[in-house]
Amino acid sequence: MGGAAGTKGLERAQRGVCRLRYAVARGIFALGVVLFAARSFAQELSSRPGGDLTSDLPNPLAVQVAAPNVVDPARREAQGQGFAPFHSIRTKNEGLGPAFINASCGGCHVNNGRGAATISRSQGAPSQMVVKVRVPDDGSSATPRVVLDEGTQIRDHSVDGSPTARVKLSWTYLVGQYPGGARYELRKPKVSVLLAKGSKRRIVTSLRMSPPIIGPGLLEAVPWETLLQQSLAPDAIQERVSGRINWVTEVRTGRFAVGRFGFKATHPTVEQQSAAALYNDMQITNPIFNEPGSVPEVSEEELSALSIYQKLGGVPAAVDQDAPEVISGKKLFFSLGCEVCHRSTLVTGEHPDPELRNQTIHPYTDLLLHDMGARLSDGFREYSATGTEWRTTPLWGLRAIPDRERASVYLHDGRARTIEEAILWHGGEAARAQRRFVALKTKEREALLRFLRAL
Repeated sequence: MGGAAGTKGLERAQRGVCRLRYAVARGIFALGVVLFAARSFAQELSSRPGGDLTSDLPNPLAVQVAAPNVVDPARREAQGQGFAPFHSIRTKNEGLGPAFINASCGGCHVNNGRGAATISRSQGAPSQMVVKVRVPDDGSSATPRVVLDEGTQIRDHSVDGSPTARVKLSWTYLVGQYPGGARYELRKPKVSVLLAKGSKRRIVTSLRMSPPIIGPGLLEAVPWETLLQQSLAPDAIQERVSGRINWVTEVRTGRFAVGRFGFKATHPTVEQQSAAALYNDMQITNPIFNEPGSVPEVSEEELSALSIYQKLGGVPAAVDQDAPEVISGKKLFFSLGCEVCHRSTLVTGEHPDPELRNQTIHPYTDLLLHDMGARLSDGFREYSATGTEWRTTPLWGLRAIPDRERASVYLHDGRARTIEEAILWHGGEAARAQRRFVALKTKEREALLRFLRAL
């Protein structure tokens, strides 16, 4: 579907779907009010964020091997079969390229965790970040205009050592101060893209970090009605928060579906997110994203193994949830209004994978789009998500990568080096909560951060 007419038709169809589903959801709204009001604070302190998928194994093993409730030997074997295709370095003979960002899924998602905030200019050291690109326009198109020879993102490495574009990443620094006088420093990325020699094309860029792979199957299994219910919850209305679903295309069926994955919630399933990464990041064709008339370079079986590996992996257990400082931080998390978007408790519904069904989980996300303000805008529209809108990032597993480690990067573009910096960047719908955080006493801020680092 192309052009202005196609875009308008897509958006009209999305609005129609939303209106229909909104009407259905109103029938469960009253029940939702009761459920939100009756949540037990003790339950929220659970150290088992993944329900029965919570793993007590040390990181990174917890997220790489089958979850404890995957007890059927065949299912455990199926999950294990995805390890190799996820972490193995691809070659040209295996479909890599001709241009790519990294040669393996695990090359960006290191040990299934975050990648570093780095762009490598060396062909021997692939990058761990993505630079999305589009041709400048008025921003109204649901699908960004592709850049000739590059598509929708830059692949700055190539199998022959001569990519068509190169990326340079630098940082600018801002200094702020808490009311008590303590100073802090924030940083903001600056991306420069050098296209093919002689090109004078103007492009818009959006830098994206590699997020951790924690509990995606559980997030896939949360009913869409639950997500819509959260956007109508009394505390969200009170906090002037208006999270919403990004209705996107499920490529296999061509139907609209709830976007759940990606920083702007652009993919509805783990399988489609994985297939998109293969195609866009490594230029490897597959059953979902393929060139017309060609045989996919990744088979249905391998794509299924990649998906099951991620969906049935364990979720790291939270720690120290009964420690006094952590309990104090948890209370502040609620009282500041953070939990309005970073929903602590969700319940999964029916799902093809039995291990994911009917699980009470604590991911700290509502999976909805929220306006985060001009300071975090990337100028990109993806489906109905505008430049200032981002999906609420899940917070479970924050303890897996402490702030002191090299890969401790947060927010969509890795600008935040600590959890504290990530909070300070919050704006838009989160501005009230951010101001409350800034106004806290030093010990209160430390308690809140201690709670988050224990998740």
